[in-house]
Amino acid sequence: MPKTKRILMLLGNYDPATHRGIARASRSLGWHLNVSMLSSQQIPTHWDGDGIICSLTDNVRLEQLVKKSGLPCVDLSAWRIDLDLPRISASNQTIGRLAAEHFISYGHKNFGWFCHRNNTVAETRFNSFKKELKKNDLSVPKQLVGKKTQDQHSVEQWLSGLDTPCALFAYNDNAAAWLMNICLSAGFRVPEDFAIVGVDNNPLICDYLPVPLSSVNHDHERIGYEGALLLDQIINGKASPLAVQYINPNGITLRASTDALAVSDPLIRDALLWIQQHLREPIGTNEIANIFDISRRNLEMRFQKTLNTSVHKKVVELRLKQAEHLLCKTTRKIEDIAALTGFCHAPHLCRAFKQQYRQPPLAYRKSMRAE
Repeated sequence: MPKTKRILMLLGNYDPATHRGIARASRSLGWHLNVSMLSSQQIPTHWDGDGIICSLTDNVRLEQLVKKSGLPCVDLSAWRIDLDLPRISASNQTIGRLAAEHFISYGHKNFGWFCHRNNTVAETRFNSFKKELKKNDLSVPKQLVGKKTQDQHSVEQWLSGLDTPCALFAYNDNAAAWLMNICLSAGFRVPEDFAIVGVDNNPLICDYLPVPLSSVNHDHERIGYEGALLLDQIINGKASPLAVQYINPNGITLRASTDALAVSDPLIRDALLWIQQHLREPIGTNEIANIFDISRRNLEMRFQKTLNTSVHKKVVELRLKQAEHLLCKTTRKIEDIAALTGFCHAPHLCRAFKQQYRQPPLAYRKSMRAE
């Protein structure tokens, strides 16, 4: 009988989904998973095992234990990229980009970034968020980071200085919840004045706020699962990978905190809502102009002024966004997705999708979903 591997789990940032992924892999691998630190909050001093799976933050005691153990170890975080460890991490660049794309699709022009503590993860998310906005010729997000985020008066002052409607991207769901409560207590409306997106999609937070919170689906469970598989391979003698393995988020779960179009022109706002409701139909600029009793030229001019794009480009953008959602959240065939999103056939969808997302639809699905 092969020896049962004894693995220590050290999660500096505990997350139930990460634990669930590790535990699921542990069961299939036949590990004895030591989780004693969860209840005692003490690092086991006399533990003897075969490997460590961790998520290191700035906890010096955890770092020292990992270094002194001399055991194979996999880190599930990008906090301590200064440490030379095999690492599986969320793609924080993708997290920032998705938040920006989501706000852009709702017509936002003003943006903010809210983060309790700056770190490498936060910087990557923010820089990617900012980069995507800049790519679309939109304003740089105004930041509130650090100690002032803990002070309600300071947050209220910051909010009062922002142009509304404004899209606020928070480092995680905890920060987003704190920010939302201050918004509401100060008399601001969510999402009409401030649309808010968090990260982690923790249903115990997102679903129970006064306004349910939209959040990026940070795939903690897959990170834990893949990290455990990697650790097992290293213990069995496979060479440690030199590069970080990144896990993409599974899109954004939309809730009421962003469910409002930030468009100043009421006709354009109504037109966007109508387009979203009729995406699968063969609609074009002439049809939309007729529905809203406006000339094609006037409609195009107002789209350009309000959204900085043409009617046709906006329709294609919304169709591709819906196609992306169906790719990531369903197992539907490309032909069915094309029909549901208003593309005339699958090759048309594939060409447009590859141009926008730089990958064919099926390759994108594979990269964005757990195996």
